[in-house]
Formats: sequence, structure tokens, C-alpha cells
Amino acid sequence: MRLPNKENEIPKNLQKPKPNKKAKPHKKRWALGFVAFVSLAILILGGTFLFRTYQSLKKVVSTKSDITAAGLKGDLDLATLKGEGEGRVNILLLGEGDQGHAGEGLTDTMMVASIDPKTKDVVMISLPRDLYVKIPGYWWSKINSAHAFAEQDKDGSGPEVAKAVVSDVIGQPIHYFVRVDFTGLKQGVDTLSGINIYNRSDLNDPDYPCDKNESWSCGFKLKAGFYHMDGATALKYARCRKGNCGDDFGRAERQQSVAVAMRDQALKLGNILNPTKVSDLITNIGNHLKTDLSIEEIKRLVEIAKKIDSNKIKNKVIDGENENLVKTSNVGEASVVVPIAGVGNYRAIRAFVASYFLDGYVQSEAANVEIRAAGAKPGAVYALSSRLKSLGYNVVKTSMDSNEQSGTKLIDYTSGSKPYTIKYLEKRLGINSTKENRQNGQSSDIIIILGNDYEPKDSN
Repeated sequence: MRLPNKENEIPKNLQKPKPNKKAKPHKKRWALGFVAFVSLAILILGGTFLFRTYQSLKKVVSTKSDITAAGLKGDLDLATLKGEGEGRVNILLLGEGDQGHAGEGLTDTMMVASIDPKTKDVVMISLPRDLYVKIPGYWWSKINSAHAFAEQDKDGSGPEVAKAVVSDVIGQPIHYFVRVDFTGLKQGVDTLSGINIYNRSDLNDPDYPCDKNESWSCGFKLKAGFYHMDGATALKYARCRKGNCGDDFGRAERQQSVAVAMRDQALKLGNILNPTKVSDLITNIGNHLKTDLSIEEIKRLVEIAKKIDSNKIKNKVIDGENENLVKTSNVGEASVVVPIAGVGNYRAIRAFVASYFLDGYVQSEAANVEIRAAGAKPGAVYALSSRLKSLGYNVVKTSMDSNEQSGTKLIDYTSGSKPYTIKYLEKRLGINSTKENRQNGQSSDIIIILGNDYEPKDSN
């Protein structure tokens, strides 16, 4: 397939298909990135029986033997810490249509599942498929084409390019990817003998594509109530977004409910303790699922997944309506989504993501932090306090000191009991801490004094 040679030219596979005169043309396609997480969870929850299907797994997982994410290696090495959130495991979930699907290779839904092995906190954040980004090695285009461009080069680098783009947008490392297609979800649900779903309100998506020809719209309706869904129905339930399906936010909620239902169904003794059932599952979805997680890394995730409370999974969407992070714009004749602050300015998006991808080590140490201004520019203490609070720090006090101080200080009163918090703050402030003995009645574990040399780091 020919690649575009102009920066703003839209590739043929991004253009709308010509309508079929005999049927109502389907206006838009909606891929299903979250099913990658679901399929991954099933693999993880397979436990020891995964090794009985090793040959099938080789088609799905990476053969590397090392562990990529520091968070899966146990306690982080203080000497090698790079920044807050380093203990989290961030997995990019890519959903694409089946082979032969219009716009093949496009990942219309891109979601990051972030897991904190220490706190068992899970956050899932969806990115708009039309976000206008710079794709390394290519040009500016919609984010859903990052994977497609590289895949068209036939070098298999699509997921890596997608990881690089998403990492740049959200300001967080992406350790792994999981990619799945529609058939992978349907076969996964059917192999589990269906899933139980409670649909909270009537759904009606008049633009939902037809099963046999996605260029046509056949619509999808579902009354409120309890359902035992097969794979085909589960796919429609999670894909619909037009009509009263609630756009991306409503779709994200339904995707989460499907993920939880598949996890619950996989945990049932009749499934997870049945080697034949697990083998069938891996074999059936093996050609429709790919990940750079190794078997060793999946093993490490087994115990983490079992301890996750599904009811506490946070599901967020980077959008313009609920979060006011992006807006619709135009590039040439193409409708795209851009950050509120302008093309390529991801500062607000990164701050939003960081406020949810909290560091488990900072949270568990729960150090009482006090910030004082002593010569710093007006407002600096409040800006730093707000920033640290958004990152999960426990800022208990802020104040203005009339005595000006030339040097910014980070004073540690913890006697070594809050090492990660101290190390992170040293890196953030660009200074070394000094240890002092706690005074009688002092409640602060750490005091930051902002002198006249203080310069806040760019949060972008």
C-alpha cells in the first residue's frame, strides 16, 4: 500500500470507504483496544496451566528472558531511581480490526493500562484515535495510524512506534504492548462459555456496522438488564458509541464491565482449573493476540492480578467534554483532535495522567511534607504544593518565611524511614537532602525551603 509523501496527506487506508449503493453506509469504525487487556488477564490468570500450552503461547508472547519493567523486579533500587511512577507497569493496549478489515492496521482504540504492583492500583486511560501527533520516522498524522504506518513497511515495528508516540503524549514510559483483533475477543468470550453483564441503560447505536460488511450500518440495540453474552454480543456491547451509547466515555465504562466479566468468568473453577479449557483458550486466540510480555513477566503478573479489586479500577478518557484536555480541529480536509493548548503541547495531558499514575512508594511512605517560601518568587510555594499533591505527596503545610534565603533546602527528619520520597524530591528539586533531628512537637517529616535560587522544573 502506498504511503503518503506529504505531511498532511491522508493515506488511502485512512480515507472513508466509498458507500455501497444498496445499503446504508456505515460512517465510522470503532476498534476495541481494551480487549487486549482482557485477553492478557485471561493469560495471566491461567496460572501454572500456561506451561502446558507453551507451543501455543510462543505465537503470542515474547521469547526474551529479561524483565523490562522495574516494577516487576521487586523493590526499586534507590541508586537507579529516575522519577515518580517508576514502579508502575504501563501496558499499551492496541485494538485493530481483523485482517481484510477496512483500514487494516489502524488501532482505532489505544488505551494504557497502568498497574502498581505495590499498591495493586490499576488505571486505564483511553486516548482519542484522532489525536494529531508527530509519528517518529514518518510525519504528523492521527495517532491511530502510528501502528499502521510501521506495519505497512512490513518490519513488524508497528507496536514499538505506537509505544513511542503514546509515551511522548502522556509523559510516561510504556513498558509493554498487547495487540488483539475483533476475532480474539469473540473467541475468547465463547471459549469461556460466555460472560455475565448488567447493562445499566437502554442502548441504541444506529450507526453500528453490519457483521458481514462494516461499510454498511445495521445498528445495535440492547435493553437495560442482565445478560449472559456470547462473544458476538459482547463485542457489539463494548464497541458501540454512537446514538445514546455515550461516546468514548460510555464505551470505556462498558469496556471495563466486559473486562471484569471476563476476569470473573476466567476465575471460575470450571475454567481456570481445567487444563483443556485454558489450552483451548490460548489456541483459539493465539492468532489474534500478540504481546512483548515474556512468560516470565506474565508469571510475575499472576499474583498481582489475583489481588486486584476489579471494583476499584479507574477508567479515564482523554477528552474535551469531561476533562477539557483536547478539542476538535482541522488539518487540510481532515478532522483531527488536538490539545487545548495547541498542536504538540501535551503539558495538560501529562499532568492529568500523572495525577492518576501515582507512585506506590510515595503513597506507602506517606511522608508529611511542609513547604516554606524564603526568597522564592511569589506563588512558587503554592505551585509546588499543588504539583506535589497531584502526584500523591502528603503536603500538610505551606508558609511564607520573611527571612530570605539564598539556597533552596530539602531537610530530612525521617531518620532514613522515607527513602523513596526523599530520593524523588532530590531529583525533582535538583538538590541533595540534609538530615536533621526532629524537634519536639514537629509533625513534618520533610521540609522544603524555597530560596531565591529556586526555579521550578517544566512539568511538560
